[in-house]
Amino acid sequence: MRRGRLVSGEYSRSGYTVLLCHRGSVRAVYSAGTYPRDSQAAGTDRLSLRQIRAYCITTCREIAAERHAQYGGVMRVPEEET
Repeated sequence: MRRGRLVSGEYSRSGYTVLLCHRGSVRAVYSAGTYPRDSQAAGTDRLSLRQIRAYCITTCREIAAERHAQYGGVMRVPEEET
């Protein structure tokens, strides 16, 4: 694995984003919403937070493997109260 390349993710009830950190810069490389078709799931209209987290982890690990980077975990982003 290359040093300095890290793939991590952020998720919330509105979806998730996969981030690539490399040489001090961070950029989003993938994102998905809460609709089942975004993550190829079947069932309800919206995904649960647990399902979103699971998809975020899976996608981060897959992208890390593709890019020969380390997997850095995922973090829940707090939602603003409306």
